[in-house]
Amino acid sequence: MPIEQAKIQVEGITKRFGKVTAVDNVSFDVMTGHVVGLLGPSGCGKTTILRCIAGLEDIDEGEILLDGKPVTSRERRVFVPPEKRRLGFVFQSYALWPHMTVKQNLAYCMKDVSGEDRLRKIRNSLELVGLSDVASRYPSQLSGGQQQRVALARSLSYEPSVILLDEPLSNLDMKERERVRGELRALLQRIGITSVFVTHDQEEAFVISDKVVLLNRGGKVQEGSPSELYSKPSSLFAAQFIGRANVLKAKVREGPMDGTETRVILPELGMEVRCDFGGFVPMNISEVAIRFNEITIDNQPIAKPYNVLEGTVASREYRGSVTDYRILVGSVTLTVTTHPFCGDSGEPEKGKKAYLYVPPAAIKPLASS
Repeated sequence: MPIEQAKIQVEGITKRFGKVTAVDNVSFDVMTGHVVGLLGPSGCGKTTILRCIAGLEDIDEGEILLDGKPVTSRERRVFVPPEKRRLGFVFQSYALWPHMTVKQNLAYCMKDVSGEDRLRKIRNSLELVGLSDVASRYPSQLSGGQQQRVALARSLSYEPSVILLDEPLSNLDMKERERVRGELRALLQRIGITSVFVTHDQEEAFVISDKVVLLNRGGKVQEGSPSELYSKPSSLFAAQFIGRANVLKAKVREGPMDGTETRVILPELGMEVRCDFGGFVPMNISEVAIRFNEITIDNQPIAKPYNVLEGTVASREYRGSVTDYRILVGSVTLTVTTHPFCGDSGEPEKGKKAYLYVPPAAIKPLASS
């Protein structure tokens, strides 16, 4: 089945429901053949954006373009009906008829397609998602991952140029999700279809997406590759929502030393640290973020000339694959996450002294708003 890729442009869209602004001036592009994840907490507007792209909701401001042509535009007074946008939509529930086989589920949605053409599209769609051998099974005879692929095959049977997925893995248990998200990423890459999907799960967004659009309270907080969002959070919300981080008040004292390092004062710790911001120093820093898992901890003094902290272990939480330490440093409690193979560092006990080292590159700047 040939896939005609399309580019999506979302330009300054706003959607209101009465007095509630669900989406507030959001813009982003989806390049042809790429996968973009809309990530954020419940109620941030991500599903509303997906429905606006699909044409299931109209917008109050802005416009949406498909291959450079407006499909929704308030200014141009354009609204192309959903059925004419050539978009496939995979709903959160999968919406499979339990009394129909896989083949019948796909055929039911193509009543207007002639018999031979319908069989060809069903066959091609199932081949694309690797389910040709289960065409005669019922949904109850399939795993959660297979049901998800059936829902995707049904959308592909229309031969769309874009696939939209609303929380596609939410019905699966944790182990199944971890397995299926990798399969979904590989499948979308192999098909090469432009895709937008909604999720509140950071790991899911990072595994599947080429680009992530982080949303909160209807607005776009940040967008970029998964590594950019993780390593360079632009705000307090981004730092805390993506990964787990200690956030401390900060003030720049000096610009780059030797082209890379910057001296930053952390008032809550009563100390100065060296930071590596890659040569760029945003002088309006108000806070810094330090990921839990990017701090070294030991029960013996650490032989480093700078960025070494001394504190007391307030608590220790064993979580199986990792252990969280809460370390009281002055009046601030820092969290440090370790795993069993972190090196030769000793494990400090509750109530005992702990020594921390924070690498300069682990300190991420958060600019004031």
